[in-house]
Amino acid sequence: CSIVAWRVHCSEKYSSSKIRWSLRMNLVIVIILVQMVQIAASYLEWYRGSIEFSQLWHFTLISLMGQVTPEICVYFAEIFTSIDFPLVRSLAQSAGLGVVQVVLQGLGQGFASTLFPAVTMVAVVMVTWELEGHYGLALLSAASVSGTGFQGGIASYGAISTVAHKIVHLTTYHSMTRHRANTCAALGDSAAHAGNIISAINAFSAVFNIAVTLLAQAYTRLGLDYQAISGSPLSEWSQAGLVLGIVMTMLFTANTTISCLDTSKAFMRFCKESKDVEQNTSAPFPNSHMRPLTVLVSYGTITSMRMVFSPMINTLVVPILGGWFLGLRGLLFLVSGSNVLILCLSIFLSNSGQSWVAARKFILFGMLKDKNGHVVGPDSDEYENLGVGEMIGGPFEDTTGPALNNFIKLVAVFALVTEGLYEETPENTWLYGCACIAGSLTLIVAFRFGLTLALNCITSYLRQRQRQQHPDDEEEDDDYEEHDAIEEGR
Repeated sequence: CSIVAWRVHCSEKYSSSKIRWSLRMNLVIVIILVQMVQIAASYLEWYRGSIEFSQLWHFTLISLMGQVTPEICVYFAEIFTSIDFPLVRSLAQSAGLGVVQVVLQGLGQGFASTLFPAVTMVAVVMVTWELEGHYGLALLSAASVSGTGFQGGIASYGAISTVAHKIVHLTTYHSMTRHRANTCAALGDSAAHAGNIISAINAFSAVFNIAVTLLAQAYTRLGLDYQAISGSPLSEWSQAGLVLGIVMTMLFTANTTISCLDTSKAFMRFCKESKDVEQNTSAPFPNSHMRPLTVLVSYGTITSMRMVFSPMINTLVVPILGGWFLGLRGLLFLVSGSNVLILCLSIFLSNSGQSWVAARKFILFGMLKDKNGHVVGPDSDEYENLGVGEMIGGPFEDTTGPALNNFIKLVAVFALVTEGLYEETPENTWLYGCACIAGSLTLIVAFRFGLTLALNCITSYLRQRQRQQHPDDEEEDDDYEEHDAIEEGR
């Protein structure tokens, strides 16, 4: 990575696409090293007689699939979301047809992008189960996260490059510096988006393994062979479990999206009503913005923490409701069905949001030209229409999509941990489910309104105390409020 960065800085020979391929080659080296260790360990066990030769190559194949599959899915996602591929260019060109075209085409690309990852991951899981069963799924899950550290480092570059890009465009007009910032930003978008896709793939592998572990642990506790459970014993509650999993997943998706919108509206109201976020006109940039940004960060942290309680309660309630209302059979299908749905939904939301962002930056970087060869810039209708898509895709890509991956992992782990609370059928536990619903609704109301009331009381007390300590500021505040009242009357 250091060599690549040096060559880009000194010779300017690499585009963002070439740098991305260089980062992939670094990941290939990591995969080769991990495979060498895995093959050596498996060979040692075969040499000692602990495993057969067929198991040796099974382990090698499963480990290789677990490492390579996530990166293949990332590359397929970049076909729909990177400025280096034609689909993003097509979205930018079609943006001139209107907002409806932008939204529908972005959503269409998001739906199409789920096909390959979903089919690939289901096929990999089926092959793994046929080769080595439950142990193979555990090995697949471990292999898929073996390169997560390096992939996480690549993804974190996205946030760094985005901030650097904004700093450059705010502080300098130097063309070469802005060109380098654009290159880094284009690469950073792809790298950060890769982190979301990797998270979805790893979550699917891990949750599938946890679901089988839940099946084995639950039926072993009941004195049954979990591998012999098939057919009619599973079909009685399977439909109810699948339906509940879909409903709760959609409820969580709506919950996180609404929480994101509520946070945005709270920010807007705060910026309009508070004088603390106004820039200091007596100080030069960036000192003029330091205090307002500090206030905004503090306010944003508190507001975001307030909005997280409802999705969190939603997550913890899902396995409890499934276990108490549907029993172990329904809970197993709830986890398994939600896992497949969330893989597709998370990739769809992330890719749709990123496609709008990438198309807008395609225009921002001056890469789109009209029929006469003139550059289509940020003052065009295409750029404005894509801004609507970017506003829609923001919660999809940055909030709801990644949150779904954490949602299903927490649901699966919590279901496994609380497995002893559930019976095979819900005849004796459904009343506990009713009590759980009542308790969760009470907690949501308490956190949503009670916490807001408490924070408002604390804020009013602090303001009153500040006015007592600084009486001169009180007169200015009264003048400010009187001015606002006059403006509202007009």
